[in-house]
This record gives sequence, structure tokens and C-alpha cells, in this order.
Amino acid sequence: MFAPLRELTTRRACCVFLIWVFALAAPLRASDVILYRLFMIDGTSAVSYGEYARMAGTVVFSLPLSGLDSDTPQLQLVSLAESAVDWPRTDAYAEAARARHFIDTRAEAEFSRLSDSVAGTLNQIAFTEDPSARVALADRARRLLADWPARNYGYRANDVAELANMLDEVVSELRVAAGQSRFDVTLVANASLPPSVPLLPPPTTRESVEQAFALSRASQDAAQRSSLLKGITEALAGPAAEGGWAAALRARAMSDLVTSTRTDQAYAALSARMLKAADERVRRADVTGVEGLIRSVLQADDKLGRQRPQETAALLATMDLRLEAARRQRLTLDRWALGVGAMRAYVRKARPSIDALLATRPSLEQIRSLAGPSARTLRQVEKSAGLASRELALIKPPADAAEVHGLLQNAFQMAARAIEIRMKAIGTNDMSLAWQASSAAAGALLMLDRARDDIQRLTSPPIK
Repeated sequence: MFAPLRELTTRRACCVFLIWVFALAAPLRASDVILYRLFMIDGTSAVSYGEYARMAGTVVFSLPLSGLDSDTPQLQLVSLAESAVDWPRTDAYAEAARARHFIDTRAEAEFSRLSDSVAGTLNQIAFTEDPSARVALADRARRLLADWPARNYGYRANDVAELANMLDEVVSELRVAAGQSRFDVTLVANASLPPSVPLLPPPTTRESVEQAFALSRASQDAAQRSSLLKGITEALAGPAAEGGWAAALRARAMSDLVTSTRTDQAYAALSARMLKAADERVRRADVTGVEGLIRSVLQADDKLGRQRPQETAALLATMDLRLEAARRQRLTLDRWALGVGAMRAYVRKARPSIDALLATRPSLEQIRSLAGPSARTLRQVEKSAGLASRELALIKPPADAAEVHGLLQNAFQMAARAIEIRMKAIGTNDMSLAWQASSAAAGALLMLDRARDDIQRLTSPPIK
């Protein structure tokens, strides 16, 4: 007798709850872009059109210059050092702005979805026979209500708490019906609310331009500075800028842009001039000269007012690399000077043998191309080359000339082999032997050329 009555009471409570939930629902409103504020340590601020991004010690955002009342405002990409921003104040403002945007655009729609979800669960409860299953469904609805305010900026937290209290009554009846005595009350009153920060109105064009001016003068990036000034002149172009504050600010921006361009050109010319001079001094291993150029860069930067610290730092870093290159070149030159005397003495001793090997070139080229020479010429070349080779073997080279000496000896051996095989090819009229002689002659010529190049390199100052 009492079970049907209890079931009827539970269903009536669910129906009353459903009617109350649907009465709270409201239509969805259109959304707009959030205007954030970046508050600087120096007391200034800048508007960010939409979310800003923080990465690698830099914050990047879009600064609106004009057209905030249109779908396509003029935006300027800006980057700042994170250290320049008052982050506690900026983060608090951002959270308040997100909360206000949520409340103005999606809050009622999200609350409607919450209501629909809870109502759907209660409707499912009303048509579920298993008491334990009804309790499980009700607990799920309670958890949904408990979590919702904290995830939605505390929006309508009191209404959600009232919903939760009504649902607790339903759950209590369901637990009694299911024979359960334990019951935990769901708490939603402690939901965190967004920070109480007054939001500023959207900036006027004049405010946006003045923010851009402040950012251009604080920026250490020449490209960004010029881009901001160009953006200002474009934002203030047209009939509206012909008089009053707009014309004055546009003229000021154009003047700053001309000055900035001239400064950029001066630093670019300084960089090109100093790097060209540094390369010449590196070639001559003039370490002192490069050090003097570095001092000249610092003096020139002082005369220009130290207006481009990034460009100056980059130039000085490059000059430091040139200085290191000059020091390495100086060490190489000193090392070459230490051994060049012995190398040149070796070349003087080996000169007769080298000249004799060079005299075989015409005959070796003929052997390589299978164009001769005659057997008589080959015997003469063989005799003179053999004598020169023996004389070269008697010379003891210095350490630096060991590789060159080996190349010359190998060239003599290959030349002798080429002559010997060519003589056999002539005697037997065998083309395969002629081709073998050609390969040996090509090897001898290759080694001879390499030895000549190495001698030239080792006896000449290593100036690039």
C-alpha cells in the first residue's frame, strides 16, 4: 500500500523539479571577441584583440589600431618581453574578461544544457523500475550540479544550489525507497567566483594609436617599431585625419618613421662596413686590426645614440667570431713561417728531379691518349726519369714535405710503369697492354699535378 504512494510522491517531485528547471532556461546570445588588457610594469597598458600567447620569455598579441566596430579591424602583431608585464594584474583581468564574455554570450545556453541534462536524468529516473538504478542516476545529476559552478565562473551559483537542494529531496526519497540509510548532501555554495576586476571599455582609435606609439618607443626590435609606425599612419589615413588630433598623431608617426628608417640605414651601413673591413683583416691575420674594429663599432654606436641595441649586439657577436678567426689565422701563419724555410730548402734540392719529372709530361700525355711516343723517345725518357728518381730518393724531406715527397716518388714509379708497358705493347702490337700503359700514365700525371699544387700551397703564405 505504501510503495505505490511513495512512487507517486517521487514522480510528482520529479515533475515539479522539471517544470522549475525548464523555467530557468534562456536563449543563446551572439558571441564577440574578448578584448584583454596587458598591464605593464611601468604603468602603461595595451589592448589584446583576442587571446595573447606566452612562449620562450615573450608575449605575442594583436593590438587593434582601428575598426573595432567592424568585423575586420586593423590589427598589429606585437611581441614584448614577459618581464615587462605585470602578470598578476594582467591574469586577474583576463579571468574577469573571460567570465564576463561567458556570461554575456554562452552562460544561459550552458545553463540550459545543464538544466536539460538534469531534467533528462530525472525523467529517466521516473521511468526506471530498479530503485538502485534510480539512486545511481540521481547521484550523477547531483555530481553534475556540484561541479558546474566552478567550471562556469560561478554563474547562477545560487540557482544551482537551489536546484541541488531540491534534487537532494528527490534523492532522499529515492534512497528511502531503495532501502538505503546513508545520504551525503551535495555542496555547491563554495564555488569559486571570477575575480572582482572592473573591466575597461573598448579603446577608442586615439587610445589605440597612443598605445601603439608607446609600444613602438619601448620596443627593442627595429622591424616591429617600423611596422607599428606604419600601422599608425595607415590607421589615421583618410579625410578623418586631415585635422585635429588625428592629423597631429599621423604627422608624428611619419616623422618617427623617417627617423627610424634613417637610423636603420645608418646601422646597416655600419654593419656592412665593419664586416667588410673585418674580413680583410682576418685574411691577413691582423688580430690587432679586428680588435680596433670592435672598438670602432662601440664608438659608432655611441655616436648614433645606442638606438639599436639588438643590431649592435648581433654585430659585436659577429665581430667576435671574426676576431677568433683572425687568431686562428695568425696561429696558422706563424706555424707556416716556422717550417717554410725547411720546406723551401727541400724544394731547391728536389728541383732538378721535379723538373725532370715535368719533362716527361708530353710523353705521358701521348701514352695516356694512345698517341705515341716512339720507342726511341720512350727509351730516352726512361733513362732521364730513372736518374731523376734515384736522385730524389737520396733527399731526406722535412716532416711537412713527407707527403709531397711520397707523391713525387709514386709519380716516378707510375711513369716508369707506363713507359715499360708501352714498350711491351709496341713490341707485341698488343692493344690491351697499350690501354694498361694509358691508365698508368694517367695516374702518374694525376700525382704530378697534385704534388705541384701541394708544393705551391706549402711554400706560399696561407692567406685566404
